[in-house]
Amino acid sequence: MSELKYVGKETKRLLGPQIVTGKAMYTGDFKKPGMQYGKILRSPHPYARLVEINTEKAKACPGVSAVVTWKDVDRNIFITNGFTPPKHHHLMDEYVRFVGDAVALVVAETEDIALEAMKLIEVKYQVLKPVFTIEEALAEDAPQLYPELPGNIAPHKNNLNFEVGDLEKGFAESDVIVEVDSSIENGQNPLPVEPPVTICWYENDTYNFIASAAAPAYCHQNVASALNVPYEQVRLTAPAVGGSFGSKLYSGNVQPLVFAAVMAKAARCPVMFCYTKEEHFAIHQNRMVTNAHIRFGMKKDGLASAVEMRQYADAGVCASTQEFMLAVGTNTLPILCKTDNKKFDAEVVVTNHMPSGSFRGYGYMESTALVSQAIMEACIKLDVDPVDYLVKNAMKKGDRYHNAMAEPHPWQNNKTADWSDLVVKTAEAFGWSGRFKGWGVPTWVSPDGKKARGVGVGAAGHSDTGGKPSNANVTLTGLGAVYLSTCMAEFGAGTRDVMLKIVAEELDMPLECIRVSDADTGMTPPDFGSTGSRSTYCGGIVAKRACEDVKRKLYQLAHEKFGVPEDDLGFKGGKVYRLSNPGETYLLFPHLMGKVDSVTGCGRFEGVHNSTIFHLQFVEVEVDLEMGTFRIVDHFGGSDAGVIVNPLPLRNQLQSFFAGIDIACMEETVWDPNDYRVLNPSNIDYKTRTFNDVVKHDHIVLESMKNSDNDYPFGAVGVGEPLLAPGGPAIRMAIYNACGIKLNSYPFSPAKVIQALKEKEGK
Repeated sequence: MSELKYVGKETKRLLGPQIVTGKAMYTGDFKKPGMQYGKILRSPHPYARLVEINTEKAKACPGVSAVVTWKDVDRNIFITNGFTPPKHHHLMDEYVRFVGDAVALVVAETEDIALEAMKLIEVKYQVLKPVFTIEEALAEDAPQLYPELPGNIAPHKNNLNFEVGDLEKGFAESDVIVEVDSSIENGQNPLPVEPPVTICWYENDTYNFIASAAAPAYCHQNVASALNVPYEQVRLTAPAVGGSFGSKLYSGNVQPLVFAAVMAKAARCPVMFCYTKEEHFAIHQNRMVTNAHIRFGMKKDGLASAVEMRQYADAGVCASTQEFMLAVGTNTLPILCKTDNKKFDAEVVVTNHMPSGSFRGYGYMESTALVSQAIMEACIKLDVDPVDYLVKNAMKKGDRYHNAMAEPHPWQNNKTADWSDLVVKTAEAFGWSGRFKGWGVPTWVSPDGKKARGVGVGAAGHSDTGGKPSNANVTLTGLGAVYLSTCMAEFGAGTRDVMLKIVAEELDMPLECIRVSDADTGMTPPDFGSTGSRSTYCGGIVAKRACEDVKRKLYQLAHEKFGVPEDDLGFKGGKVYRLSNPGETYLLFPHLMGKVDSVTGCGRFEGVHNSTIFHLQFVEVEVDLEMGTFRIVDHFGGSDAGVIVNPLPLRNQLQSFFAGIDIACMEETVWDPNDYRVLNPSNIDYKTRTFNDVVKHDHIVLESMKNSDNDYPFGAVGVGEPLLAPGGPAIRMAIYNACGIKLNSYPFSPAKVIQALKEKEGK
């Protein structure tokens, strides 16, 4: 393979100058003529029937354009993706089902007027008995939240119930079988800096949006389904997004756009609808609470022999993407347990609190934490080094594995890399063999015996990188300009920069000649979007294919006009040339096309199910045995990018592992047990890591696809998302090795550490 000009090289980012100069346009920076502002009166009760709503005083308030209650909203408007689960959650309803649910919408000339008008709305509630937890919702006498969801369970269409291999044979051949009950209960917040912001105007039977949407076409489809209108009656443009971390996919959590649409149509003017930071924390979405019972069998050589998992997910008030997250989570099983003997059953449960939804480490983060607990227990019982376990169970290139999402052909063969090689090289770089002293053995104890250190390792990955379709177009003009048309949005990861470099590389055209379209669903081909670790892979493939299509069409033109065989042509530097005689060239203009003319290539990718990703993290922690606190002394990660496209953005992504470790260290949504309102809806009360708290860390990145034939765009594989899952299990293991306690509930607070130490001493 010849030397690449742009892939792997540092270049100026597309949005870089605008961001650092403050000129980047986010949704909140746009102003439409006649634009007004929307606000929502929210329920103070977790479950109640709206007996009476009097809005007359609010409507009479000067500057108010519209007041909307559930009686004014079309009963066919649901929060839905149009596929699964059954429609059940109306945008507004006679019932409110969590603290913060919408009671009335107000549109006014200013936000202050809207807020004042809200105070004039009179509401009478019939308070009902709520359910707040999975256990309460599944109880025989539990209140039923929706007639469409009997038993408070949401029927699903994804493959969440399967059994493959020979489970009982696998357990019979196991040298150890462990059973654990594990859960994630701390309801993390996604934590993008910018809360959801939407502008909508209704014109010519079309809902037009400017929105901070991370996956515009996917969001577009969900908005159309929720509003119950044809796809072409929605148009969405995504400017600079400003961070998403899953919360701005607007798949299940599409409420902000649908609220804005209803307001805009009612007020007959453009409406800006912004969540406050408190609303962002308390009513938008959080990580789903989930629990599982896991039965895991392992042989004494460290090879997994069988795994069985029963999992429940708490959807909160609206069942939506949770079943997709559970389905992606099933990909964890073949990544962490190298056995064909698997059984999985899962259910999505609705409760009376804020909805859960798409999130950093979509689904597999949860299952990684749950399954890793069982793996650790088995390794302790058989005294198996956890790195030895990972080497034996990590998937190799070509390995056959079961991907439940790949129906009707769930048995796939890994096309990506030899992940056991990554385990070995990362362990060597961290110095694992010299630092791991055995299970429950600290690496260091302070002279006074008050502090102890231990090391741990966690691994994670999934097989969702290539799923779902992508499309892009590339246009080459007669004067040598190149236009890339893509609906991929930019929210910090450099997705559009990657596609730009791939177009420049494939066409051998200067970066300065290439322009990238706005992410506008009315002007670009649909794309599932920059989500699920698919940006580099899928976006890169369609950009490359579109360029290949451009070149094919140029060769056809050369053949038609000059009789040159198409298979004897190449394209470089804006010229078509003869492969057999490179000196014979054909200019775009005037040889092949007119000055005001162009050729457009189309790139389409249906998606695949055999592209895996994998990442692992090593940590060393120091536990204060008196205070119950701990700190991360050292952190080391390992990834395989296939080929590095954007070095600096990649480095920035690798440093985002803090979003994964802090579920174990500090992050927690605190609910009032009486009504489940969020008690810490601010960046002051919700504890998370600041730049001053960054710990020592390092990383290795392999490029296993470099200079090799493969199906990836110049060999590039996404690496960002798996960073979010291994940290918590690694910290749990490190704390056990430091002081011999097992912590099963995130976050690992000082109170939990002290309690576990006391129980250990008592035993």
